[in-house]
Amino acid sequence: MRIGIVGFLGALLIGSQVSAQIPKLGSSDRLDVATWNIEWFGNGSNGPSNDEQQLQYASDILNTLDLDIMAVQEISNVAYWNRLLSNCSNYSGILSTWSQTQKTGLLFKKNQFEFLYQKHILANFDYDFGGGRLPLEVGLIPQHPNWPKGDTLRIWVLHMKANTGSSSSKVQAYNRRYNAGVALKMYVDKLGKSNKGLIMGDWNDDFDQSILSGYATPYQNYIKDTNYVVNSFPLSLTKQKSTVSYSDMIDHIVCTPGLKNQWIADSSMVLYADKWISNYGNVVSDHYPVFTKFKWLGSDNNISCIDIKYSELKLKLENGGLIFSCENSKITEFEELRIYDLSMKEVIRTKSRFFESPVEDKWYVYELLSGNGASLHAGFFSVSQDGHILYR
Repeated sequence: MRIGIVGFLGALLIGSQVSAQIPKLGSSDRLDVATWNIEWFGNGSNGPSNDEQQLQYASDILNTLDLDIMAVQEISNVAYWNRLLSNCSNYSGILSTWSQTQKTGLLFKKNQFEFLYQKHILANFDYDFGGGRLPLEVGLIPQHPNWPKGDTLRIWVLHMKANTGSSSSKVQAYNRRYNAGVALKMYVDKLGKSNKGLIMGDWNDDFDQSILSGYATPYQNYIKDTNYVVNSFPLSLTKQKSTVSYSDMIDHIVCTPGLKNQWIADSSMVLYADKWISNYGNVVSDHYPVFTKFKWLGSDNNISCIDIKYSELKLKLENGGLIFSCENSKITEFEELRIYDLSMKEVIRTKSRFFESPVEDKWYVYELLSGNGASLHAGFFSVSQDGHILYR
């Protein structure tokens, strides 16, 4: 897992300077989830024109990321969906049953979850939910030993109404997203504060402000209710984007009150897959996967589940080298520092947390490990000629 993470971060930074490769992000000691709109999957007349190529790339991404759960949207050909499941043999798949061409679905690891049920909810709001794209609810029982026996993990997969058409049509679409968001939250609220669930998908709007100019986000109710966490909200605040051509976050992950304290803060990211696959937006999808991770229930004291946040990491120049330090109260010191060049050749492995004489304006990949070998944080850094440190 560790080389996959640092390889991924290096690719994010440099792109064409390193051989693009899909990272392995999944880890057995975490619950790793993502949502991904695979544009018109299997329908070359509307999305990427080469269905076979799209299928192969989607299979490669899903298999190599190795996540526990992936919510998907715009599955537009059932035969290609079945082939995707055949290619991704570690996963079971659930597909929506309503009649619209762009279906939603869920992939989950066969050996990690017991499937309980699937259903569509809120039929009275079918117009607001994209003209019939009702939320897909799936009930799973995680098989992880730290998960309460028999407790249900609920997943809701969404594809909200798009912001298309004339100015008046866009206002109408905004109102439909607003109404759908309110109806869904009221439904989930009724399950109580112990409910453990994830609401994932293409929300077709952002959570900091609406993509409809001059309008507040239609999903303020999720932001204002502190029992919930909008796990992708930090990505909105830092002005990241989840599609190839537009500048906003419209693909999001929200966790319900029962999972709030298990979320690993600062773990959300957009997986900019165009760094791995040339011409990604034309051959795979116009959306990027959006990823986040959770600790398994009861695993708070497991060091391998504690991540150093970017904001807690400090780098400073001293005596001609770089000192790495951490301000996480649960990790007073990490046990090992590893530095790689961009070809992933190891430069140094040390327990001193000091990297001597970095080459100016050269980018490096770093990794911080605990005493038992767990990867706590990975990123990249460079030191400019004037002594300015750039790192992430």
